[in-house]
Amino acid sequence: MIRRKIILLELNEITWTLIDPMIAAGQLPSFARLKQESAWGAPMSVDLPPQLEPWITWTTLYTGRRQAAHNVYFLEQPPESIKAKRIWEVCNDHGLRVGVYGSLCSWPPRPVKGFYVPDTFSPDSATHPETLRPIQEMNLTYTRGVRLGSERDGFKFRARLGARLARLGLSLRTASRIARQLASERANPEVQWRRVALQPLLNFDFFARLYRRHRPDFASFHTNHVAHYQHTYWKAMQPEIFSQSSSPQEQRTYGGAIARGYQVADELLSKILRLPDRNTVLIVASSMGQQPYLSPLKNGKPVRQIRSLTKLMELISAPHVRTLSTMSDQFNIYPQDNAAKERVIAGLRAAYVDTPNRPLFYLDSVADAVTVTLRPYDELTESSVCYFPNGGCTSSVRYEELIYHTGLIKSGCHHPRGVLMIHGEGIRRGYEVKQCNNLDIAPTMLALLGLPEANSMEGRVLSDAFA
Repeated sequence: MIRRKIILLELNEITWTLIDPMIAAGQLPSFARLKQESAWGAPMSVDLPPQLEPWITWTTLYTGRRQAAHNVYFLEQPPESIKAKRIWEVCNDHGLRVGVYGSLCSWPPRPVKGFYVPDTFSPDSATHPETLRPIQEMNLTYTRGVRLGSERDGFKFRARLGARLARLGLSLRTASRIARQLASERANPEVQWRRVALQPLLNFDFFARLYRRHRPDFASFHTNHVAHYQHTYWKAMQPEIFSQSSSPQEQRTYGGAIARGYQVADELLSKILRLPDRNTVLIVASSMGQQPYLSPLKNGKPVRQIRSLTKLMELISAPHVRTLSTMSDQFNIYPQDNAAKERVIAGLRAAYVDTPNRPLFYLDSVADAVTVTLRPYDELTESSVCYFPNGGCTSSVRYEELIYHTGLIKSGCHHPRGVLMIHGEGIRRGYEVKQCNNLDIAPTMLALLGLPEANSMEGRVLSDAFA
């Protein structure tokens, strides 16, 4: 086989369950074209609940190795605790040109021959080369921007950031779309949900410019916008399957959000199909999919976040510990030593809301880091109180003073079946790969790249997809 180049388009948690009906309705022309011209399949994740999480399933996809080998358990765990090489590291070791853009658990950036913009949950805005840092400053600001202060989302901040981004490839068309979105938000704040779908289009402007400049042998581009919409608005799209009620206003405002997310993904497909030369294979993948989340809670599972991690650390007597907000209801703690780690874990495990049989957090730990997730409860009221027993005395704070309700209710959850399309010269057209999983994608990419590591990975090369 002729050695190929690879572009990996990572559309997080997309599912054929929604793609196929939208193709049939004529709403996704690029997906329809690609499925007809590609080898395609529905890979199963070998990572199953409770380990069916994107940072795990994507790392399995990148490494071709199971979780026991790659050792990823939570988002932004210490990078030195990741035990298997991701595909971009293998390519870099062989001297190939590499472009990484947003792939999960990719921080810190590596000095590759090409470009490296880590994922949008990174602890800082470092990039390679350093001149790309404004891109990551924008991503980190708005990915975590559930409640941005005016100094971080005001006109002056946007104008300064916009000027720096224009020099890096922000197109006039995308800038115009952003301006129209911001104007529409001023007229109607309910349309702010559409902003999420602009972030991948904005980032693709930068990715496309970098790709054309560096022409990497392997490049990745990750977007999470579809997953976000599915997690948040599935109930508005299909209210009839949920036990919790959905108001006509909710359905009217958010009922088309998921479809909009897929249509933006379709637009990305149209754009990315213009980038490869004849020697490049495009691989579109999700490491797993999604399905409706039918919550056992009476009012559904609300999405909440800690108002101040600094305040929380003071409540457990760990004021100088480094913290990092990752997902809305999840954050990481990086204690400086084992003694501090034990104090943090003990303090958080002892915390409860209203009564001791209602612990406040779930905890997990890898290496020197602890990841913490808020527990959901039905019975919370305006007078609910969080208690923090600590060395014989107990601190307390009103729940709503410590924890903020974003106004969102979780209505989509993970499903192990994902999406795969392989497109390019030498690939079978319209061929269904019937048996595959997320272990198989890395060795298939390495085989196309002509690298020998494909033979040592746990998954199989999907050679039946090759013409």
